[in-house]
Amino acid sequence: MHTLQVQRAIVTTDQALARIRMDDPRSAAELLHQCVVSASATGGRVPAIRLRRARRELRSWRHEGWVADLHDHLKDVLGS
Repeated sequence: MHTLQVQRAIVTTDQALARIRMDDPRSAAELLHQCVVSASATGGRVPAIRLRRARRELRSWRHEGWVADLHDHLKDVLGS
């Protein structure tokens, strides 16, 4: 089950990155909240790396409340 959760978190993070690139960052942030939970539950290094990459991709929207919510969630759960 652990491996499946890690793989799911990786795929979901990649989907979020695709949504960012398709100019749907808010939808991407919703997916990334799921990834935060999965990365925390599994301790997966690859999902955490991809989450950081996605967070960088959201810099253009850093003043939006939904980005701040995601950043807070990342800090609270992963400390990053």
